[in-house]
Amino acid sequence: MKTRLRSILERVISYGLVVVAAIGLVYFQTNVDKRQKDAIQSKRDELKQYQDQIAVAQKDFTARQQQLEKINQQIEERRREVTEKFERVLEKSANYTIFIEQVQRKAKALDVTILNSNYDPPKQAVGAPANYLEFKFTVDLVASYEKMKHFLWEMENTLGRLVKISQMTIRPPIVDTDGTMRLTLTLSTFFLP
Repeated sequence: MKTRLRSILERVISYGLVVVAAIGLVYFQTNVDKRQKDAIQSKRDELKQYQDQIAVAQKDFTARQQQLEKINQQIEERRREVTEKFERVLEKSANYTIFIEQVQRKAKALDVTILNSNYDPPKQAVGAPANYLEFKFTVDLVASYEKMKHFLWEMENTLGRLVKISQMTIRPPIVDTDGTMRLTLTLSTFFLP
């Protein structure tokens, strides 16, 4: 009997362990495995979202690069256009005396007296490209304030060329008893070599 009881007991324990192992396997397959699969799927979904975001960002980056290229092309075209327009306005440096005559005619037309003038031939401008020469023309002027103001405006706006007033000095007294003022003015313009 002992042997039979022992045999039954061993079978019960063996079958019990097999049943516990089967229950453990079912539990693992249903709960633990499912949670891990859900976690893996969640990570896959998250990875897919990141990959989608990267794809969208790459498309956006490519579009922005193309937009930047277009802008750079427009800037380059505009730069060429401005350079061409600027150079069309410029004359050869041998014609710098024409500018002097234009200034003298404007002064005479506006009743501004040129007491004296000074200039050097056109030379390489500081900080400018080598293909531009700067010409500086210094004049000593006498006129009323209104005529002088009009003359300055005419110099910068009506000669059909870029003219800048690079230096201006008002000689004392600012206005004399006759209402006139004396001004030393350095006008700068550019020529092609």
